[in-house]
Amino acid sequence: MKLMDVKLLVSAILALPFVSVAAVECGDTITSAEILTEDLLNCSGTPALTIEGPTGSLDMNGFTLECGGGSSRGIDVLGSAAVLSNGVVDGCAIGIFVDGDGFHSIQTMTVQDGIDVGIWLISENNIVNASTATGFFNRGIEIQGSNSQVIGNFLIDNQGGTSSGILINGDNSFVAQNICDNNNGEGIVIDPSSGGLVVQNIVTNNGQTGISMEGGGQSDYLITGNIATGNPDGDLVDSNPDACMSTNLWYGNIFDTADPSCLD
Repeated sequence: MKLMDVKLLVSAILALPFVSVAAVECGDTITSAEILTEDLLNCSGTPALTIEGPTGSLDMNGFTLECGGGSSRGIDVLGSAAVLSNGVVDGCAIGIFVDGDGFHSIQTMTVQDGIDVGIWLISENNIVNASTATGFFNRGIEIQGSNSQVIGNFLIDNQGGTSSGILINGDNSFVAQNICDNNNGEGIVIDPSSGGLVVQNIVTNNGQTGISMEGGGQSDYLITGNIATGNPDGDLVDSNPDACMSTNLWYGNIFDTADPSCLD
């Protein structure tokens, strides 16, 4: 290899982002790019782990973080533009708590068997993609901040109390291509908020409603292209008093029952 080629190769390697493979431990705050090398079991602190962007990211590499006694939150995602991917969070009251300045990315994660919320989006402009939340007592995913995207996730078998698959409580949410099946409460429930898109979700066999607007005060929503069947309290439900003449548009959905009947 010529000297010039060697210099170019070295320069290219030095330009790559540094990824650490040092052992991550319970209680750590991650501020660089890390790859998990082992399960983190019986973590006792709260949170069990913190990722802080913009420089912090964690590829869990298929491994599991497990909450033990005294730990109520699994992974806190703070700062801005942090990335969490490819792992399991088990037995935490709140699996993944997303706060800070937002723009975080949660991908290919499984959160399971907790007593509160699987993935809780407090901050704005976050993305949750290709992840699973199952076995939670309250909600699989809750969107509280605005402008977040929840796409292609599985919200299944959340069976405590009135567990819902997805709770939307933030403006301009984009909720698309998720599967919400066999949750004890609602599949997708929309609290007072505005400007959201609920598109191409499959919402089946939940214990209460399929896709519902509860309490009134929702506006400028487009709910379209969804499949909602087998939900005993109504597949499509809009509790706004002017549901048939409001700024919310229900269009092109596949369903068995709707309340009021003008929903489509």
